[in-house]
Amino acid sequence: MSNSSPSNEIEQKISILETRPFSHRDFFWERHCFERDGYLKINNLIDEVIVKAISDDVKYLLANHAKRRDVHIESTGDTPRYLSNVPQECIESNGRYIPLAYKSNYLMSLIECIVGEEVIPTPWKWDNYIINCQHKTGDTHGWHWGDYPFTIIWVVDAPTIECGGLLECVPHTRWDKKNPRIESLLVENKIDSYFHQSGDVYLLKADTTLHRVKPLTKSVDRIILNTTWERTRDKDRQVEHETFVFRD
Repeated sequence: MSNSSPSNEIEQKISILETRPFSHRDFFWERHCFERDGYLKINNLIDEVIVKAISDDVKYLLANHAKRRDVHIESTGDTPRYLSNVPQECIESNGRYIPLAYKSNYLMSLIECIVGEEVIPTPWKWDNYIINCQHKTGDTHGWHWGDYPFTIIWVVDAPTIECGGLLECVPHTRWDKKNPRIESLLVENKIDSYFHQSGDVYLLKADTTLHRVKPLTKSVDRIILNTTWERTRDKDRQVEHETFVFRD
């Protein structure tokens, strides 16, 4: 009988984050799908121990450090953000595994193999990662784009399909912050909808994929960790952060 607990297993295997295990794998189809859809589920590419460590971190931080937000964002057409969250600086100070995973060779090399170019942590560190939780009827993360191109979303807790909270995406769209024209883009383009279960992980081309979380139809938890990276070649570009309202 093994004496190892789940937490001990995580400690034993967390060193995987320093490795780059994907260099010899053929990512042709993953890259094809990501370029086409701006979205790719990557559960099969991430060790389940890493997913468990991230989930444990998120639940601890949310239980102890979350704050409620109810705002509208002008630069995305006054779309709403009704949710509770834990911002980057709180995760960095109190998280056990998230900061380690975010800076790891493991995740950055995975992204690079899929997108075909080098990535770095976002130069503006307040965009590195954030925890979001919709938990009331009507809670949503309204239509928006990301300031940075590549985002991995860790779905920690997901509602059943009848409870709302689907991810909706319109790939290959551009963000004009002075005139976002979101309703016109929705009329002129097909909307892709994605249902997720707890433990799912996906990569999103956030800067050219208009996306939202549909409002919850019941008071249930939808908990995610958002982690974001920049292209290495764009490390010196100027980025405005009009949507960033969640820093304490």
